[in-house]
Amino acid sequence: MILVLNTAEETMQILLAGPGDAPARFSGGLFDPSGFDILEFHEERCPGRMNELLAPAAMELLDRRSGATLQGVACVRGPGSFTGVRLGLAFATGLCLARTLPMAGLDHLPLLALRAPRGYGEVHVVTHSRTGQVYHQAFGPGALPYSTPEDMDAARARHLAAHAVSRSGKGRVALLGTGLARNPEAFADIAGTVLLEQQAPTPQALLRAALAARYDGPPVDALYLRGSDAEENLATIGAQRGLTPLQAQSRLDKAQRDGTPVWSA
Repeated sequence: MILVLNTAEETMQILLAGPGDAPARFSGGLFDPSGFDILEFHEERCPGRMNELLAPAAMELLDRRSGATLQGVACVRGPGSFTGVRLGLAFATGLCLARTLPMAGLDHLPLLALRAPRGYGEVHVVTHSRTGQVYHQAFGPGALPYSTPEDMDAARARHLAAHAVSRSGKGRVALLGTGLARNPEAFADIAGTVLLEQQAPTPQALLRAALAARYDGPPVDALYLRGSDAEENLATIGAQRGLTPLQAQSRLDKAQRDGTPVWSA
């Protein structure tokens, strides 16, 4: 049985899957997907509360399937909310270390691309990064990547989607993801495109990705694509605390190395 976690955005997703209560075959870092079914699935929109809810919800699902053996954990590694990605990876890593389990990382944007119905020539996934910014990646049929994931201005993502219409034709370019609602002025009225409402992966997409992944962690590296707000505004934040840029950078380096709070005394 495998546990799959998605905490990349405001919707928490937890999935258990396996070939019934029988152990799955595992070799060379890969699970044999034969007979895998979704056993349990929990989805909850919980902005600002995921740190309180993740562990209890995951353990409740595991308790329900106490007769099956947990054999691995897959976790969405980003891009997404810094807090959410760190939370999911930290929980998954701790569980794997405690139980001596293998761990895999899953990329977020391809999972979302699978939400688009068939028939589109291109699917552009745009998820929220920060004010005026989105994480963007373009895909072809079957979520085949047409570009690499990037952090960019919403205006640039709009331009890329509009340009895609000339390649794929009107009505055959779809956009989806949380970046649409966060930047309505950027993505409204792009001629020839279709805006989809889906904002979270399906359980089936999570399972499919988890069964295709290689379990060679922990650890699993997060996919952030940009520096954190603390890193990018380090000089300003440090000055507010009476620190020089060099002192602020030293604090940040120590926090990243030791896992201590950045601004502790």
